[in-house]
Amino acid sequence: MAESTDFYGYLPGKPAAVFGTAYFGTLTLACILQMIFGQFKHYWMITLALAAVGEAIGWGGRLWAHYEPANWMPFMIQICSLIVSPVFISAADYVLFCKIVEKTGDRLFHIPSKFFWIAFIILDIISLAIQTVGGVLVSSAQNYDQLNHGSNVMRSGIIFQFSNTVLFVALMLGTAFRLRTKGIRLLSITGWPVMVAMWGSTIMVFVRNAYRIAELSGGWKGHLMRTEWYLVALDMVPMAVAVGVFIVFSPSVFLCPENQEKEKERRIV
Repeated sequence: MAESTDFYGYLPGKPAAVFGTAYFGTLTLACILQMIFGQFKHYWMITLALAAVGEAIGWGGRLWAHYEPANWMPFMIQICSLIVSPVFISAADYVLFCKIVEKTGDRLFHIPSKFFWIAFIILDIISLAIQTVGGVLVSSAQNYDQLNHGSNVMRSGIIFQFSNTVLFVALMLGTAFRLRTKGIRLLSITGWPVMVAMWGSTIMVFVRNAYRIAELSGGWKGHLMRTEWYLVALDMVPMAVAVGVFIVFSPSVFLCPENQEKEKERRIV
């Protein structure tokens, strides 16, 4: 697109960009350290590290854009990274849920527990693919019509992810209800820190996706797209909480894997 194109409708703020880059960069390092040195080994948390590094790259792109607002490259980096990164947080939630289900027995609703995370990961990959195609279209756009077309494809991917999240929340509530009918409280199986991590991150992704759907529906010249504080309040803040809650209440500290639990029981016997 032309160098004179106004991509943002404002000059991207430096304080928010610096904070986002530093904060998510720090969480990336913390997540990797927890995977390596944590009491319990959960290597699936690499998805959370990918989400954090994607957010760091996105806000780094906005920091670059603060100095070069007419440059297409930082615009493309920030929009693609910030749009796609939450998919990896959802993936972490799906796997965590299934690790919790494994602690309740081999089967839930007469379906193997692994089916759930495999199914949701496949849905996540589809969502990621749609959003990536939208990102490619945005990156190759030559005018606002093409830009809006790319954003519509991105929005379709986010709507698909949003629908997956709604289905996931319904499954979590159904699981809690089914266990309660058997006299089992989900909280007693996992402990409150793990539940806070899963529910907190899921709700934050839900809020963020709702905002992005509304933003992209308004087009590239819409009010939400052209007002930065919405991005900070309804994208950066939810993602900061979603990743942060996983670090503070890390499964590497609070969730003993099923195989390690059985090994401990054998040693006691």
